[in-house]
Amino acid sequence: MEGAMEAVNMSQLGDVILKSMNDEISKKFESDTVFIKSGMHAPLDEQFRIAIETIKSSEEPSESKTKLTVILETNGGYIETVKRLVDVMRRHYEEVYFVVPNFAYSAGTVLALSGDKIFMDYYSILGPIDPQYADDNGEAMLPGAGYLAKFEELVDRINRSKAKNPNANRAELAYLIKRFDPAKLFHIEQAIEHGQALIEEWLPKYKFKNWTKTTTTGKAVTLAMKRQRAKAIAKTLGDATKWHSHGRGISMVELMHEDIKLLIDDFGSDEELSTMIRNYHGMAVDYGRQHQMRGFVHTKKGMRRI
Repeated sequence: MEGAMEAVNMSQLGDVILKSMNDEISKKFESDTVFIKSGMHAPLDEQFRIAIETIKSSEEPSESKTKLTVILETNGGYIETVKRLVDVMRRHYEEVYFVVPNFAYSAGTVLALSGDKIFMDYYSILGPIDPQYADDNGEAMLPGAGYLAKFEELVDRINRSKAKNPNANRAELAYLIKRFDPAKLFHIEQAIEHGQALIEEWLPKYKFKNWTKTTTTGKAVTLAMKRQRAKAIAKTLGDATKWHSHGRGISMVELMHEDIKLLIDDFGSDEELSTMIRNYHGMAVDYGRQHQMRGFVHTKKGMRRI
């Protein structure tokens, strides 16, 4: 039949709804909005760069936003990937807000701490700084802090036993030599130090930029005080003995507690915003699952598979 309209399929309908939800949040924050659901590893950084450059190249200079809102969900990954993502964000935007509706572990926590603001609610969690490494088959990502802690535990046990009996713990020593790779240990140690160094750099520069007076005494806040606070936060989040496991969630309340003292904006206190975020998050995650995506980047220009 001539002139008949083509039927809209469910995938196209999903695209339209997701774009509308993205637009709503963008208007609320007066920003561009991107949803990252992915491990912090290649090709996320490349796909993210293309997504942001696509937005910027399609806008007139007068329409271009100076703020980016990042909806983030990740199990973590590589610190190097986080650094490249932040480089892209800060190349194109003056301000970056992170919204964590569900979880952002490890390297994802480092990424969130690069923001000017972090939005969470009572259900949201960040995680300890625990860089990951690929298993022997290259198929799964494993927590580096656990590998490092087990190595240090075995070394300590062997040293204490040998002090009493030089021939003790031969089996454990053989296991240590066979199973632990010095290059991998070095890589994990360097990744932990790199993550902490980035937090110490980014917090004073972005999150703490408007921190001018202390809350309790009203004392003027110096750059040295900001750096000291950032170092303390990085050390606390990187303390494997405190958090015990890679998957240990750190809630908004814990992040704002005396141990860490990090200011978090509660999106749950704004019912309209909370509904927008939860609807967009739920719809995008379900869309990705239906299309068998292990990860994705979504913007107003559409979904990019990771």
